[in-house]
Amino acid sequence: MNLDAETNELVPDWSIHPGTFLGTLLEKRAIRQSELAERTGLTTKHVNQIVNGVIGISGDVAVRLERVLGVPTRYWIQLDADYTAHASQQKARHQLSEFTAWARGFDDTTLRRHRIVGAEDESTVKIEKILKFFSVASPDAFEQAWIRPRVSFRRRQSFTVAEQNTALWLRLVERSAEQADVIPLHQRTLRDVARTLPGMTNLGILDGFHAVRSILAQAGVILTFVREVPGTRVCGATWWLGKDRPVIGVTERHRKPDILWFNIAHEIGHILLHPNRTTFLDLDSEKSEQDTAEMEADRFAEGILIPEGSDALIKQANTRQELALLSARLGVGATIVAGRHARLTGNWRVGSGLRGKITDADVDGLERL
Repeated sequence: MNLDAETNELVPDWSIHPGTFLGTLLEKRAIRQSELAERTGLTTKHVNQIVNGVIGISGDVAVRLERVLGVPTRYWIQLDADYTAHASQQKARHQLSEFTAWARGFDDTTLRRHRIVGAEDESTVKIEKILKFFSVASPDAFEQAWIRPRVSFRRRQSFTVAEQNTALWLRLVERSAEQADVIPLHQRTLRDVARTLPGMTNLGILDGFHAVRSILAQAGVILTFVREVPGTRVCGATWWLGKDRPVIGVTERHRKPDILWFNIAHEIGHILLHPNRTTFLDLDSEKSEQDTAEMEADRFAEGILIPEGSDALIKQANTRQELALLSARLGVGATIVAGRHARLTGNWRVGSGLRGKITDADVDGLERL
């Protein structure tokens, strides 16, 4: 017997063919197969094939056996169904060993951290759990459902993308958002709440993220954080659970608060500017100058986070103190102003101390949120 982890019930790890039970019953009652054939109206060959496990017991045969032997029809049908299910599971479990290399393509630490698999799971058990996590029956089905139509991996020749781990990250984003209870998307409200984002950047990472998540929920947008999975280089993504249920997923990529805030604003831009339920997967260093949608989302993020006409003032700052003062005047987090200064001037030293850092404790806290 095995314990089913989902139902917490004991499940037999064995089964017998109904023909085995029938043969034992005939022997016990001293009934020959030919005699049973005569009484049931079946051929002797048919009875022999059942007893030898060559064929199963149909509903019609089950009814006949009940009339002759007194064993209920439902018992024969259930016995046959249990055997068929067990045999199918055994066959499928044997085939799972062929998917071992595929399963190794997923980051094991991430799988265990999110309790998709257990540390002590055997290879076939692990593969079965991964397939169930993605709601697919095979690696080929995974390819069809998760890689080809749902994820567009933009590539440069100098970079590679761990496609399976990227799909893993996206599925984790989807799972974390599935239970969120938010109103349907309201575009006008989203534009209004987006304007309050700069003030949130003055808060610490955890408080700020919690505040932004709350105001986005008021507009029908789900914001979630899933730490970066190795080999993905994912900064963020816009995902749709349904027609009016957009999800923004972000990571701690580069460990800088200004980058996190920019990525959130960038994904809000996708929802407002490109509301056609397209999945936007934003990978670090993959944005093409020809990618109009990404450029539009970038401009939206810059316009939301940095007050119009502020770039000249930010660029002129020469010291950390000047950047901090300017941040206070603009009402924007110092991390945003410092990050903008670095990008405008190419000098990453002046405001480096103001940009701050996303710590391991921050990452743990964001995931708990």
